[in-house]
Amino acid sequence: MLRHTAFFLFRDGVTPEQRLTVLKGLAYMRYECATVQHLDFGTDLFGGSREMYSVKPYRRTPRWRSRHDGPPTNFDVALHLDFVDKAGNDTYNDDAVHHEVADYNASICEGELTARVDWFYDGEFLTRPGHVRHSELFVWDDGVEDRAKEAALDAVQRLETAPEVESVVIGRNVGTLQTDFDWIVDIQVPDEQGCKQLLGSDLYAAVMREVAPVTKYEWTARISHLMRGI
Repeated sequence: MLRHTAFFLFRDGVTPEQRLTVLKGLAYMRYECATVQHLDFGTDLFGGSREMYSVKPYRRTPRWRSRHDGPPTNFDVALHLDFVDKAGNDTYNDDAVHHEVADYNASICEGELTARVDWFYDGEFLTRPGHVRHSELFVWDDGVEDRAKEAALDAVQRLETAPEVESVVIGRNVGTLQTDFDWIVDIQVPDEQGCKQLLGSDLYAAVMREVAPVTKYEWTARISHLMRGI
């Protein structure tokens, strides 16, 4: 199965009504875009960009000074679309309903910060409705050797040993956009409390200490959301 994953960051000042319209538009694509086999979406359980926007722009740590701290905020909304193959994804990209939804999203989101990756996974649809998905998208640092990349991916896979974790799936980007991220880790846990426990654990911290030096860590895109699965 080919999955297209995209994370969106709202602009400052977006209203609750506008946020709801985004979610309605994402859900609508499942029924109107013929090649979409499965769709999951959700808003960040931990506030997304709210905390970042509570700090004046001139007082925030900019990304170019946060190499070791990581991203300044979670993203606000995640979208996951499944297709049988690349042709299905291409057809979706040409779909008029997709364009209409994308145009609205662009009007209230930080378009240059949208995080995307296309990746393959095996087996049944990668969604457990009612459970929680924590996803992270990464960009490799320049000049990192393949063996260092593999070591980082092996470290991430260790997260499946955490008692809260139901599954860990790593996907490598197969998309062709200049703005695509390089890889994704998709982590599923039973509930919000389990997600908090994982992200606050020594294991998670140790894994990120191995990932950070080989990635452009400040650009990491993260979100935790309730899975819907339609």
